[in-house]
Amino acid sequence: MFEVTEAQREKLKAVVGFIGCSGSGKTAGALLTAYGMMREAYPEATEADVWKKIGLIDTEHNRSKLHVGLVFDDTKIGRFQHINFQPPYTTERYNLAVLTMKKAGAEVIIIDSLSHNWQGEGGIVETHGQMQGNSFQNWGKMAPETTKLVKTLTQNDVHILATLRTKQEYVVEPNNEGKMAPRKVGTKPVQKDEMEYEFMLNFQIDIDHVAETSKDNTQLFEGHPQKINADVGRNLYKWLELGIDVKAEEESKRVSLIDQIKAIANGNDEATKKVAEFEFKADKMLDDFTIKLATAALDRLQVFKTKEEK
Repeated sequence: MFEVTEAQREKLKAVVGFIGCSGSGKTAGALLTAYGMMREAYPEATEADVWKKIGLIDTEHNRSKLHVGLVFDDTKIGRFQHINFQPPYTTERYNLAVLTMKKAGAEVIIIDSLSHNWQGEGGIVETHGQMQGNSFQNWGKMAPETTKLVKTLTQNDVHILATLRTKQEYVVEPNNEGKMAPRKVGTKPVQKDEMEYEFMLNFQIDIDHVAETSKDNTQLFEGHPQKINADVGRNLYKWLELGIDVKAEEESKRVSLIDQIKAIANGNDEATKKVAEFEFKADKMLDDFTIKLATAALDRLQVFKTKEEK
């Protein structure tokens, strides 16, 4: 069944890619963006508390720690939360690392880097190479791994900033002599070809640390090459917060339903007994009911409300 609703702008969680070669400044750019986001979100917080809200999952042999204490413009990199992510670089372990960071209180999680999931020890390419049988069919069997990774990036209710390494890309075409020969056509991220499309914003960073966007759903940065600083994070966070807070609205609706149930049950022994039955069947106290449970309970209790009105 499909439901038609009126479209409205909702608050969003960031899914941003920082793409570049070694030394381009992907990690620094991600850290500065994360800091700007959390500084905008918590303007009264101390520097130490802001950095505690930033978590970095490090597949690069702890090299991200070298940034602590460095100053970029007027921003000093503080002591962010850190996971030393060692192989195997399976999709399952990437998701576990993100969940671990969430439990530690991180609100912006930097995955540095996402490329190891594709071309690293225990990653998708290595796993595919170890499979028996038809290579083409085996790629189809690996498709669920990419689906799981996309869910890790987009369905964890946390801001995700991911770095991706690049490699030189070639095409084979006829040369001036009519012979087939390779030709350089630029660089591409070390990940599945379609992965770039899963991000709302992609920064392509060159060796001079200048970033351009290859995709920008925010329309904040396209056509404006720049070095990434904390202002990028501040502006991004403000854009993400423009919409309605769906979770807050849902919680308000849930609380309202529960209050209506309590009002009907107040002073009515039969209704109170019915609520106790609902709690027993749901194995939840009334205050913990979901919107669905509360709606069903309220519908069942309308008969008591009708009796009171008569």
